[in-house]
Amino acid sequence: MSPSRPMPYVGMHVHVVHLGTAEAAVVDAVLDDGRTLVVGTDTYTLRRLTGHFVRAEDPYYGVRLALDPPDADQSA
Repeated sequence: MSPSRPMPYVGMHVHVVHLGTAEAAVVDAVLDDGRTLVVGTDTYTLRRLTGHFVRAEDPYYGVRLALDPPDADQSA
């Protein structure tokens, strides 16, 4: 059975999703067994309520990360 979401890793491409905009970024560090990610100068934590990585100082609906799935064309 495959995981429901990609496992984050250092160097993984992500999108920082603000209200109405998204910007490309890269994961700089993975901490706490993958439950905390450092992207640029911000820390994002995995929220139990939503299952999203949200900026540490924001509420659960704040700035979040969208993990990019691995490239499917590389396996072909």
